[in-house]
Amino acid sequence: MLDFQKKQPLIDQARDALLWLSKNRSGLLLLALIVRIFLFYIIVRLLYPILIKSTKNNEKIVVSCTDVYYNGNSRAVFEYMQKYSCKYDCYWIAKNLHTFRILKKKGKKVFYVFSLLGIPYFLKTDVWIRTHTGFGGLALMPHKNYKVIQLWHGIGPKAISFSKKDYDIYDAWCVASKFSKQRHIELWNAPPEKLYVTGFARMDALYNYLKMPKGKLLDEIGINKKEKIILHAPTFDVGLWPWGKEYEEFERLCRFLKEKKLILILRLHPYAKIKKRKLKRIISKYKNVYWFDMSKEPDTMKLLAITDILITDWSSIYTEYFLTKKPIIFLEVNKKYFTEMRGKPEIPPEYRAGEIICNKDEFYEALKLVLKKGNRYEHDQDTLLRIIHGNVDGKASKRVIDVINNLIKTEKLNTK
Repeated sequence: MLDFQKKQPLIDQARDALLWLSKNRSGLLLLALIVRIFLFYIIVRLLYPILIKSTKNNEKIVVSCTDVYYNGNSRAVFEYMQKYSCKYDCYWIAKNLHTFRILKKKGKKVFYVFSLLGIPYFLKTDVWIRTHTGFGGLALMPHKNYKVIQLWHGIGPKAISFSKKDYDIYDAWCVASKFSKQRHIELWNAPPEKLYVTGFARMDALYNYLKMPKGKLLDEIGINKKEKIILHAPTFDVGLWPWGKEYEEFERLCRFLKEKKLILILRLHPYAKIKKRKLKRIISKYKNVYWFDMSKEPDTMKLLAITDILITDWSSIYTEYFLTKKPIIFLEVNKKYFTEMRGKPEIPPEYRAGEIICNKDEFYEALKLVLKKGNRYEHDQDTLLRIIHGNVDGKASKRVIDVINNLIKTEKLNTK
């Protein structure tokens, strides 16, 4: 039975969360959030003895899903479970108002994080599905009658660091492949019994999108052109561009692609620090350039499905893009930091199949080469895809649901 008080002290989670929030939110917004969390915590503690008796007598399995935006593995599982509403009562915890409004408009069950209206659902949740570690709403819940499943948000070469407590607070950790499971065990001493090979649920969406007409996806996204599409998707540590004056160099890329009659989609990481007004002024000059952040198009898999060439750095997005069999240009920047100083990489740096370049001059030579000769690494990408993501068959979400069912079944047997 999960006991958050023993496994991961609340004060440690709160300290880490406040440190991160202080870097990403203004003083007033941070203060307002702290007050809201405090009120949520007090009310839950006071009402718990009364509400828990009336909320846990549900015949359906109550599942909570969340992510930074309505995206990723949690979204894939959430949408899959909608097909089985007779068995699951599934709701989304929105971490921003944009996501809350989107799902509310779609008629889905959604509650804003630490919303008082969501307290009854929080109390009767049987399974929490997460894609990040650290502080979350479930840490405030006093009851122990629930399971927590970690789906994680990416598998790539950017080094990370997991500790024993990261695994202790989860009943199950779903990984992309047997290779990934072994890496967790070797690098971070993960308990094998908690690791389940399911595949990444969001790969189901990409698998299905690639079977659809590209024109239909373009209409849904709002692009009415037929030119080749270049997707620039850097990780948040890199920013807009790694070499030279980043805004000037990004505009140079916009001009180059305009001359070549190509479309550019910019997909920045949600936490990337950029000057939005300055970037908007640049993009407004080019009708071939689209800036799709998470609030405009939360579904990353849809963008990958329409993309003809991917530009990225150490982001895990490239391992998913392998499924498309399309060319990739890797911006190799600060290799030692990303693959050693940050921790240990789940995917070795040498598992990048594509044009690896180290400066802006090499980049344009590589781009010209790809435009002329296409994907020179298709065979290598296919081999690495099978290693990193296993057999992508569109059924990863189902396997995650199987994990949920097994956990609940085991829990019921243990309580008899």
